[in-house]
Amino acid sequence: MRIFLKIKTATALALTVAAGAAKAGDVEVLHWWTSGGEAAALNILKEDLKSQGIGWIDMPVAGGGGEQAMTVLRARVTSGNAPTAVQGLGFDILTWANQGALSDLNAVATEEGWDDVVPAALQKFAKVGGKWVSAPVNVHSTNWVWANKAVLDANGIVVPTTW
Repeated sequence: MRIFLKIKTATALALTVAAGAAKAGDVEVLHWWTSGGEAAALNILKEDLKSQGIGWIDMPVAGGGGEQAMTVLRARVTSGNAPTAVQGLGFDILTWANQGALSDLNAVATEEGWDDVVPAALQKFAKVGGKWVSAPVNVHSTNWVWANKAVLDANGIVVPTTW
C-alpha cells in the first residue's frame, strides 16, 4: 500500500503511524493541507489511493506549518487512537521514528525503487536505522531569498549570486 504526503526543511512526507485503519483498505490521514492549492495537491494523492482501491478518511487540521496538527497527533497517539498516516516535517519524522511510532515502509520503498530516486539528503529525513519510515512527496525549505528582478533592473543592480 502506498501512502504519501509532506515535509519542511528537507522534504515533505507522510508518516505511517503504527496504528490500524478504520477498516481494511482505508487510511486515515491527518494533514494541514487545507488551502486551495494545497487541497488540490492533496486531491491528487487521494485519487491515487482510490485508484488502488484504498479509501481515504480525511483528518484535516487547519493552520499552516502544522503546529496545530502536531498537537492533535500527540493527543491521538497518547490516547491510543493514532491515525494511519500523518503529514510531517523532517525533524518531527525522525523524533516519531526514534520513539518507535512509525511503520517500516521498506517493502514498498524497495518495490518502487525509492533508494534510486530520492536524493540522499532527503533520505536522511525519511529513513531511520536503514528503514524507510516516511514517503517523500513534496520538498520545500524555509531558507529562500526572494528578489524583485524588475526593481533590481530599474536600479541597475545585478541579482546577487553570493551572500
